[in-house]
Amino acid sequence: MKNKLWIALLGLAFLFACEEETVNSVVSFSQTTGEITTDDLSPVTVSFDISPAAPSNSNISIIVTDGAYGETFTTDPAESGGQIDIPVSAGAESAEFSIIPNEEGILFADIEISFEIVSVGDGLSTEEFDGRFFDFTIVNNKEQGSGLPFSETFDVCGADGSGELPPEGWEQVIVAQNSFETGGFACYNNQGVTGIQANAFSPDAQNEDSDYTEVWMLTPLVGLVDAENPVLSFDVDRRFDAPIDDNTLAYGIQISTDYDGSNFESANWEVFEAGVSAMQANNPDADDIENTGELDLSAYAGQTVTIAFIYRASNARFGSTALRIANVLVSE
Repeated sequence: MKNKLWIALLGLAFLFACEEETVNSVVSFSQTTGEITTDDLSPVTVSFDISPAAPSNSNISIIVTDGAYGETFTTDPAESGGQIDIPVSAGAESAEFSIIPNEEGILFADIEISFEIVSVGDGLSTEEFDGRFFDFTIVNNKEQGSGLPFSETFDVCGADGSGELPPEGWEQVIVAQNSFETGGFACYNNQGVTGIQANAFSPDAQNEDSDYTEVWMLTPLVGLVDAENPVLSFDVDRRFDAPIDDNTLAYGIQISTDYDGSNFESANWEVFEAGVSAMQANNPDADDIENTGELDLSAYAGQTVTIAFIYRASNARFGSTALRIANVLVSE
């Protein structure tokens, strides 16, 4: 009887010893907070500490408790079924996942994102509070541009102006200059308005189809961040009608939401059809500058924009039209 009791006690002691030897590895976020700015929206690695090393292959499951997943950011591994599962290898002392900012979804407010460890796999455990939470901020320092109304009367071209173009904050980009160097905007004072004009005509030029001119006049950054129903209007007069080809007009207007003053060629420029239609409505056979009326910019509400007025000429003689712009106004 004593021998049987002794054996039973030894067995219980062995079981307790085995249980004591089974210690889960504790998982925690390596940091409780992190941030980046909109100057660099590269993916960010978020790490977990595992102590002691993971005894077997396992996983960590986290959820997003605050933040617009898919709109302002995604992750790698991706969210599935409402959670993000991060694999853990046997012997690992750390694990990680990536936050991938979505630049198109990030407008002008700071982005607050929060994560929580909700479960762990075999051989792992978490503390009740310590290390289970991670807060991440995308600090927004994007230039918001001038507020509305934005107005340009080209007073530099007026009687008391310097006559120097472009106006302050504006930019002229000469994409292609003809051999007579007559491409570019100049002051225009006629028809009772003060504005700017592009006209590549040169009396010495011949009808050379290869002598192409293209010049863009860019507004400063216009902030539509708080606008709900922004509109654009401007005075326009196009003189003569000489399209570059069947698909290219001698004038145009385009809008960019990502031009930063240094990326003209790589920025995304979108034809503003309402503006082009307003230009087309002007009679090219008469000096008749007139206002476009309010052109809907609501597609750009909540963003900042650069507006480009574009002039083109196939040559500096018979293909040389004129484009006149005055009284530019963006308002609500």
